[in-house]
Amino acid sequence: MKRRFLDALQSKISPQQMINCLPLWMKSSATQQGVMFAVVSLFSLVLMASVTIAYVDYELGKQNSEIVKESKQRTTGDKHDIDDDPIEDDDIIAVLISGFILAGVLVSLFTIAIVVAMSRLSQHRISRIEQVLNAAADGDLSARTGEKNTYNDLARISVSVDEMLSRLEGSVAAMSDISANIAHELKTPITRLRHNLLTLRDEAETAPIAHSQNFMSELDHALSDSQRLAAIFDALLRITQIESGARRSRFTETDLTQIVDTVAEIYVDVAEDAGMQLLVHKAQSPLLIQGDRELLIQQAANLIENALRYCASGSVIRLSCGADNNHSLVWLKVEDNGLGIAEAERERVFERLYRVDKSRTDGGLGLGLSLAKAVAGLHHGTIALHDCKPGLGVMVSIPRV
Repeated sequence: MKRRFLDALQSKISPQQMINCLPLWMKSSATQQGVMFAVVSLFSLVLMASVTIAYVDYELGKQNSEIVKESKQRTTGDKHDIDDDPIEDDDIIAVLISGFILAGVLVSLFTIAIVVAMSRLSQHRISRIEQVLNAAADGDLSARTGEKNTYNDLARISVSVDEMLSRLEGSVAAMSDISANIAHELKTPITRLRHNLLTLRDEAETAPIAHSQNFMSELDHALSDSQRLAAIFDALLRITQIESGARRSRFTETDLTQIVDTVAEIYVDVAEDAGMQLLVHKAQSPLLIQGDRELLIQQAANLIENALRYCASGSVIRLSCGADNNHSLVWLKVEDNGLGIAEAERERVFERLYRVDKSRTDGGLGLGLSLAKAVAGLHHGTIALHDCKPGLGVMVSIPRV
C-alpha cells in the first residue's frame, strides 16, 4: 500500500486518484476527524503561544521604553529618585494573563469555526442522502446525491447510494419494458380471439341447426372472458404509460372544480339507477393545477365506480374537492358509507390486480386504485385511504399552480 502511494506521488496523478490510493482506514471519517482534531490542537497551541509571546513582547517593550526614559532623565539630572522595582510583578502577571486570555479567545473562535464548518459539511451530505432515499421510497428512482469523490465514509455511502439507485432504476425500467412488451404482444392475439369468438357466435345464431343452450352459454362465457382480458391489458398498458411520465407533455392549466362537475354530470344518474345517491360538494372558487384533464376525469370516475361496485343499494357516496392553503394543495375526495376496507388491506389495494375478496365476481379488474395512484403520482400528488366509520374514503392531493 505504501509503495502504491509513493508511486502515485511520483507519477503526478490527480488528487482524486491519489486519494483512491490511500488505505481504507485513512479514508475513515473517524480517522480524518482525529487527524483534524490533532492538527487543530497543534495549530491552536502554536497560535496561542505566538499571540501570547507577541502580546507580552509588546507590553515588555512599553515597560522597557519607560525604563530607558527614566534612565535618560536621571542622566540629565531631571530626576534624582531611583525606583528600586521599575518592573512590578503584578504588571508582569497582568500582561501574561491578558495575553493568555486574548490567545484563548482567538483559538476558541478558530476552533469553533472549524467545528461548525465540518459539522455543516457532514450534515449537508447526510441531509442529501436522506432526501434521495426519501425520494426513492416515494418512487422517484432518478434522484441522486451527486457525490463523485470517496474520501470518507459519508462520501462512499453517497456514491454507493447513487450506484444502487442507478442499478435499481435500470432494473425497474427493464421490467416495465418487458411488461409493456408482453402486454403489447398479447393484446393482438386476444383481440383476434375475441373477433373469432364473435364471428363464431354470429354463425352459431344463423346456423340452420340450432346449437344447444349449454354451447351458447359457454360461448358467451368465452366472449366475456376475452373482453375481460382485453380490458386488463388495456388498463395495464395505460398504467405503464402514465408511470413513464410521457403524459406530462399534455399538461395544461386545469380547474379541479370543472373535473368534479364533469364526473358528477355522468354519475349522478348512474348512482340513482343503482339505488344509491351521489352528493357533490365543491369549492366556490377555481382550483387550478397543471394536469392532464382526461386522466383526472378517469381517476375520479374510477374512484366513484369502485364505490358503486362495492356499496349496497341505498348507500350514499360523496364527491368533494377543496384546497389546503397551508400546504399549497388541492384535494379531491370520494367517500361512501359502505363496508369499507380493513386497515391491514389498505396498502395492498393499490397493487395491480389485487382484490380484497378473491371470491367476488363483480366484474372489477383490480386495477382501478392502481390507475388512480399512477395518475396522482404523475401529477406529483398522493393518494390515501381513510375510514369513514362506516365506509371508505379516498383522498387525492395534488400541488396547486
